[in-house]
Amino acid sequence: MTAAPYSVAALTALIRDAVAARPELEDVLVEGEISNISFPASGHVYFTLKDPHAALSCVAFRTNASRIPFRPGNGMTVIAHGHVDIFDQQGRYQLYVDRLEPSGTGALALAVEQLKRKLSEAGLFDDRLKRGLPLLPRRVAVVTSRSGAALRDVVTVVGRRAPCVDVILSPATVQGDGAVDTLVTALRRADGVRGADVILLVRGGGSIEDLMPFNSEALARAIRATRLPVVSGIGHETDTTVADLAADRRAATPSAAAELVVPSVVALRQDLTARGLRLGNAVSRDIDVKRAATDRSAARLARLSPAHRVATMRQDVDLHAALLRHALLSGVHRKRRRLDDATARLRLQSPTQRLALARAELRHASDRIRVSMLATVRSSAAGLDARRARLEALSPQRTLQRGYSITVDDASGSVVMSVSAVRPGSRLRTLVSDGHVRSDVVDVDPRSERGDDTASEQMYDGNPTHDD
Repeated sequence: MTAAPYSVAALTALIRDAVAARPELEDVLVEGEISNISFPASGHVYFTLKDPHAALSCVAFRTNASRIPFRPGNGMTVIAHGHVDIFDQQGRYQLYVDRLEPSGTGALALAVEQLKRKLSEAGLFDDRLKRGLPLLPRRVAVVTSRSGAALRDVVTVVGRRAPCVDVILSPATVQGDGAVDTLVTALRRADGVRGADVILLVRGGGSIEDLMPFNSEALARAIRATRLPVVSGIGHETDTTVADLAADRRAATPSAAAELVVPSVVALRQDLTARGLRLGNAVSRDIDVKRAATDRSAARLARLSPAHRVATMRQDVDLHAALLRHALLSGVHRKRRRLDDATARLRLQSPTQRLALARAELRHASDRIRVSMLATVRSSAAGLDARRARLEALSPQRTLQRGYSITVDDASGSVVMSVSAVRPGSRLRTLVSDGHVRSDVVDVDPRSERGDDTASEQMYDGNPTHDD
């Protein structure tokens, strides 16, 4: 008998149990090239590890992804650690990654980044611990290889910028096995050089493997333990080692480190000359300011002298005398104006004056009344004439005098306005300007367009038609 078919979920669960039964799949290290990587908003990282023969789906959940010390990208070769399990929704197996490291050279870079993070948390890179550099050192101790180009670059730059500065070499091996120990020893030896003011830790460029001695914790702690400030100039401008971060100042190259430590004597002389000029100008300006302040104090003292005060008081007396004289004259003029106003008001209150004014006002009022009455009469007469003319123009008698007539029904007395208001046999009465005519209707003929023209022509010819 055929066995019952599995559901998709049941078969997937069976496969998942089979995978879970393999303990070696719980702790897996897989090396491969990253492809199809994506960083969704959830914080998870999805990618595929592949080699020439196979591909493996991988996922690093947000918590594990946040602990990856670098940003993975397509094309990078990495070593992933995690466990294998089945993703039910898509029916495929995938690697659940909890740790990711670059392979080969990337492992060195990862180790350097981890050391940088450790020493930074320990406070070795704190800017508050950085020591200042001397303005013009008398002696510079250089820690580098005896045969390297870095030493020649430093000696050349110092000789060009400040020939008076001594350069003392503290030789060390700058790459390979045992280089860290020789660098630490040379650094301590340079720190003990008599008369030295600063230490240069330099070497030329190289690969990350070549620069690994400068990425050691022992060297970083030795740098922070010196009594003299340390300036690093290691590799190229893009290289930043642990020693660079621990040093008091970092330069991009050995030559740049020498320029940073030893100023140009020519530039110092120019700066000294400029400072002397600025100092002289400042002293001159200060003297001018103090001289101006002295002049202002002398002027204030002159204004406070008794002679100046007496002259000022005399001027005040003259001013007050002028003000008093002006006030007296203003009072006299004011009282004179008041007297003149009172006299004028008294004159206006005289009976003779008031009677003359009343008579003049009476005559003026009488003239205004007479003029107003004449204007009113003329206006009323003009209005009456205009109304009489309009009434005469609208009078029926005037209309009849112009040759028109009015026809009314003799029985009812109503005006005939249309032929439909009369019938044959009706008696009509026609009013003209000098009387009326009675007539009997013989026939009623409603006017057509042609009949209207004929009637008009007959009326204009002076031959009106008659009903009788």
